[in-house]
Amino acid sequence: MLSNLTPENSNSKNNQIDTSSDEDDKITFHDEDDLVLESSHNLDINPQELDIDKWKVIIADDDPDVHRATRIALKNLVFEGKLVVFFSAYSGEECKRLITDTHPDAALVLLDVVMETNNAGLNLVKYIREELNNHQIRIILRTGHPGEAPEESVILNYDINDYKLKIELTRQNLLTTVLASLRAYRDITIIEQQKIKLAQAFKNLQKVQLQLEEYTYSLEKKIADRTSALELANRRLQRLAQIDGLTQVANRRCFDEYWLQQWNMLQQEQQPISLMLIDIDYFKNYNDHYGHLAGDECLRQVAQGISNLLMRPQDLVARYGGEEFVVVLPHTQIEGAKKVAEQIIAVINDLNFTHVKSLVSDRITLSIGISCVVPNSNLLVDMPISLADKALYQAKREGRNRIVLALDS
Repeated sequence: MLSNLTPENSNSKNNQIDTSSDEDDKITFHDEDDLVLESSHNLDINPQELDIDKWKVIIADDDPDVHRATRIALKNLVFEGKLVVFFSAYSGEECKRLITDTHPDAALVLLDVVMETNNAGLNLVKYIREELNNHQIRIILRTGHPGEAPEESVILNYDINDYKLKIELTRQNLLTTVLASLRAYRDITIIEQQKIKLAQAFKNLQKVQLQLEEYTYSLEKKIADRTSALELANRRLQRLAQIDGLTQVANRRCFDEYWLQQWNMLQQEQQPISLMLIDIDYFKNYNDHYGHLAGDECLRQVAQGISNLLMRPQDLVARYGGEEFVVVLPHTQIEGAKKVAEQIIAVINDLNFTHVKSLVSDRITLSIGISCVVPNSNLLVDMPISLADKALYQAKREGRNRIVLALDS
């Protein structure tokens, strides 16, 4: 059985088989082997994760005897349940083609330094590492010309994994070197595969995060839309709660709240507020003669006519009850309120509603009572309403279709 692989002399390329066994234990690679074993243990590598069915080793050497001897020495070698297979290249260029095109998944190359040129092996190292960017494959550089190769500079300047003299290649050393290299290749390959899996997992995580962000945005948008819709619905409900359904002007509840608000504010400012109560003359007769539908339309037209006349945002018209309306005019003296009342009467005249059952005109007319005060703590908040109501009663008593001012206010 083959025990030693030795060249005939250190300057010869023709290696011969030496059957002496004295060299078996001279040089071994325990340090490298131990290092790989320790690394493998720390990484907690599972060899079954490596997706290969066999270990590929390329022998790159221009001496056929080296190929033959290596194959014989490592014949039927099985590592971790997978067969080690060998491929031969007899030049740097041939090895380059093997690694580039045919066996890019090779685990190890046993590389001769001197082949078709003195630096063919070194050029191939640079090609593998730099052009192919293959840092997984293990490269064991071998030479039969130690005196011609700058060994220290090669180790320092080239990305190789071991550098051996062919004279050192006993079967035991060769086996140790190959197994150590396969272990290293296995660990590095698994780590690279794990990096790919981690990168894919990270990419998937980013995708999930993006989907989550999109979902969150969509959810927030839905919440915002629903909140906005709810607020709009609330405003509509609030508006409905404050709007008279028939006339579409403010209702009595809205008037009560607004009057109190303006009263308190103008009391602090010591500014006047005017109030007028408006009654459609002989509206019951109108309703009885023309019917309730016509009466409802009359109320709508009167209410909208008054509302359209009030140009200031702070002015308010509200249905006070039945055929009565109330108008609030903040920051308005009684003379200004009288002018507004006269404009209201003119607008209602322009509506030209026929009223044959009226006792004062053949058209719809209004009676208006007006009060004006500067709110203060000595006055009751409903006092101006009472004054305007008295003025309205006086307008009716004096024949309707007129404006009466509560001058004693």
